Amino acid sequence: MVEQGKEQETKDFHPAPVWLDESYLEPLLRDLKKDPGLRITELEIKPATAKGDNYASVMTRVKILFLRSSAKIPEIEYYIVKTTYENDPFASDIFSKYQVSTTEMLMYEKVLPQLSALIEETRQPEKVFAATLHVDYEHDAIIFEDLAVSKHVLADRLIGFDLEHTRLALRKLAKMHAAAAVLNERKPGILTKFDHGIFNRYTKGFAPFFENLCDVAADFAATCPELGDHYARKLRELRKRVMEYSARVYDPQPDEFNTLVHGDFWVNNVMMRYGERKEPLDMILIDFQFCSWSSPAVDLHYFFNTSVQKPIRYEHQEELVQYYHTVLVETLKDLKFGGYTPTLRQFVLQLERGGFFAVTVALTCQAILTNDQTADADFNALMKDDERGRNFRKVLYHNKTLQENLKYMLPRFDRSGLLDVID
Repeated sequence: MVEQGKEQETKDFHPAPVWLDESYLEPLLRDLKKDPGLRITELEIKPATAKGDNYASVMTRVKILFLRSSAKIPEIEYYIVKTTYENDPFASDIFSKYQVSTTEMLMYEKVLPQLSALIEETRQPEKVFAATLHVDYEHDAIIFEDLAVSKHVLADRLIGFDLEHTRLALRKLAKMHAAAAVLNERKPGILTKFDHGIFNRYTKGFAPFFENLCDVAADFAATCPELGDHYARKLRELRKRVMEYSARVYDPQPDEFNTLVHGDFWVNNVMMRYGERKEPLDMILIDFQFCSWSSPAVDLHYFFNTSVQKPIRYEHQEELVQYYHTVLVETLKDLKFGGYTPTLRQFVLQLERGGFFAVTVALTCQAILTNDQTADADFNALMKDDERGRNFRKVLYHNKTLQENLKYMLPRFDRSGLLDVID
């Protein structure tokens, strides 16, 4: 029975890095605890992410029992170690072009501590990010606090956020965006160098994923009685332009409000802490591989089209944008931001100008982030144009939640002109 369980764990979870062992961790812990005589007495390493939970990295949970040099009773620490797909040359090659490891290591080592310090200066300070313990550039690894110790957990990505969760997420995001704008104002250029988001002007490595899923979406529309050939034709035309149109949303505009966006802001990239009645008490943002200096439209369209329940997406989006804007402006004022602060109307128009990104996310990212068939859920299946990849992408569109969302959203996108080809 034990062997069977191990086999299932290996099958369903990404393996831990081979170099992550006692000889690697003991010197780090000695430095962290400022005790050169400290020694590890027991080490437990377990995968922290299942297939389908994360497509861009490997998360490993580490439990360490250790003895300080002058102690007789061992202490326990819990950490999360985040690494890249180092054993997969195909995935590693593509992710390296997006500078995902460099971006996140710089974020955790240099940027997030400064953003946290700025948020502490405001009238309503709060914790937004996990504490960084160590950044390892040799292994492209980050070690940070295990938020499970403070009873933070992942929410259910298949259910999505209700109104209370959504407001909490937008409050945290607005504070990150405001603090980033202020940091770049105080230290010009420190954040504008982050320019390798999911869509950028250096690489189109993810193009097979986005373009192929546009085709699958068109196939779905063609066979869906509520949609039909009209939408199928439009989606096939957009396939050729999805990369360029999305990149335009990412391009920072000199006459708009720009900031450092999270770039992958959805249910599984925040950790929740709940009360006794399962009410959300707190939220911590995680996963900063795709940060870029862009329009907040990137994060807002991504979030609304991947992570919220249908009533939120369909009926409450305007009031929630207003709430985000209120927190953004208040935080900018607290930090005495001297740059351009958009009025609500100006901000709404900015989101509308970036509206095509909602189409991209609804057709593609939503499909993988709400996928409930995880047997083949890995990066290769998303990207490769082989039989396994084609079958997996078709399976994504068997999802009833995705289908219902698109039956509702595609006509709305069409009526707004977002499905029209305009070069």
